[in-house]
Amino acid sequence: MKSKQSKQKYTHHKRRYSKIRRALLKTLAAGQKNTSELATISKVNWKTTRNHLIFLIGMGYVRRVFDSPQVRIIEITEKGLKVLVAKKI
Repeated sequence: MKSKQSKQKYTHHKRRYSKIRRALLKTLAAGQKNTSELATISKVNWKTTRNHLIFLIGMGYVRRVFDSPQVRIIEITEKGLKVLVAKKI
């Protein structure tokens, strides 16, 4: 006989890209952050954070303030703030 716990299905819901990107923009609205800080605060792994930042940089919503092989500091742009307020992402 199986226990109730083993009968329950584990359901993991992935967040949509827009929700992840919105979380990153909200975090950056509070101030500049590096990639690792963004990943930790937004509860997204580092590689996913990096991939979404590439998109957000390309769209002009965020920009690199400092870039080195070890550290990348990002900040939100005026365009990014407008999109965040308008809830268009």
